[in-house]
Amino acid sequence: MAKEKKGIGPLNWTLLIVIGFAAQIAWVIENNWFANFLYSDFGAQLGVVTAMTICSAAATMFSALFFGTLSDRIGSRKKLIVWGTILWGIFTIAFGLTHYLRGAIYNNVMLIGVTIVAADTIMSFFGSMSNDAGYNAWYADMMDDSNSGQIGTVAATLPVIGTLVGTLVGGMFVNGFATAENPQMGFIVFFTVVGGINILIGIASAFLLKDSPKLKPVKEGRFWQQFASTFNIKRFMANRELALVFITLCVFFIGYNCYFIHIMNWMNYTLGFNDPSLILGIPLILAMVLALPFIKVINNKKVPSVAAFSVIISIIGCIFIYFFVGRNAAAFDTANALNIAANWPCFVGIIMVGMGYVVFMQSMTVWMKRLYPEEHRGQFEGIRIMFFVFFPMVAGPLLADPICRHFGDKVYQVVENGNLIFVTADKAAAMGYDISRIAEGYLPVNELFIAAAIVSVLSLIPMAKAAKLYRERNK
Repeated sequence: MAKEKKGIGPLNWTLLIVIGFAAQIAWVIENNWFANFLYSDFGAQLGVVTAMTICSAAATMFSALFFGTLSDRIGSRKKLIVWGTILWGIFTIAFGLTHYLRGAIYNNVMLIGVTIVAADTIMSFFGSMSNDAGYNAWYADMMDDSNSGQIGTVAATLPVIGTLVGTLVGGMFVNGFATAENPQMGFIVFFTVVGGINILIGIASAFLLKDSPKLKPVKEGRFWQQFASTFNIKRFMANRELALVFITLCVFFIGYNCYFIHIMNWMNYTLGFNDPSLILGIPLILAMVLALPFIKVINNKKVPSVAAFSVIISIIGCIFIYFFVGRNAAAFDTANALNIAANWPCFVGIIMVGMGYVVFMQSMTVWMKRLYPEEHRGQFEGIRIMFFVFFPMVAGPLLADPICRHFGDKVYQVVENGNLIFVTADKAAAMGYDISRIAEGYLPVNELFIAAAIVSVLSLIPMAKAAKLYRERNK
């Protein structure tokens, strides 16, 4: 046992990083670039983004619950990681290929919605099979008191690195491979490359990855009986601290998903930046570096304090963005994102919300996974997805949609000097367009950040109650 606690081994560390990193790139594509691709290719379809997010969240939750239960029953995470990653890659590629249906469905909002939502939902289903039910349970099996801080920090930092690389590299692909004949070619190439990498990683995992030797099959009645036990409220509430941690996670990410699913389009079309990937990606490097010292604090059993700090930083960051970024868009150099003298408020705001997100994920990952019952880790990953993905990704977009419609103006996609732009009805008419023949839409608004700040404040209530139980447990 003493030897086992010295580490998880170089191969497992490599797999932890490589599989997790590739998965996060794929999630970044879904959470950021899919909506940007939709706006660029099919118009400002706010309702489609909302429907896409909600259906994706539902598919993710069902997949995590179904395969999490299956994983516990068969005593294997490996099979889910291998097959889920391969299928995830295939359907990531397929999403980009929806572009070739554009000529048949453009301006038909219903067909656009069905096509885009179906493609994203299928991708999310297999992504959750691989990442949530498989990968997350796999590394939770390896966590103990000696390594939970390190593993939790890597697991929490990977989404930020994935966002960083996926945003910056995605911007290079989207802009670098676009052509006059096909402006969306960069999206297609990017989705294909990332999908292909995931397919290769899935194949490699079949040969290199091994389940924890401590993992044993756990069968409690028939499959659907065990699946239904996920919704056993008494068992869930028996661990009151974990229940409160899940509720904290849920409330925080409702606020987060209020703005984050729209952030690329907000930077691109509301603020007017030519390359929003630089404004989002570069500050995340600094945010990640600033979050590193908190690893030691987490290992010193100060998890609740770190989590509370992260929420407060996120709230301040959202308020800063609303007042100093959203309301001063005219002052920025949108043609040159790297003009720090003009664009410094954008960088400061993203650093704060980015740091808040990283530190929150670091602390909450360690907090909740150390509370999972050992025999039901796969199933509890499914429960985590309910609170981390499903509820927030339903409530967040449903909160954002009316805010954008109330505070924003209706826009129309037109062509100016060969470029697709969004303009008001008056400008579209002045340019000679018949707006009755153009699909209308809405752009993300600055008020999304105020809504996120308000919701984030509410997450401190269940966190305070969970912190009290944490301190009693660690006396």
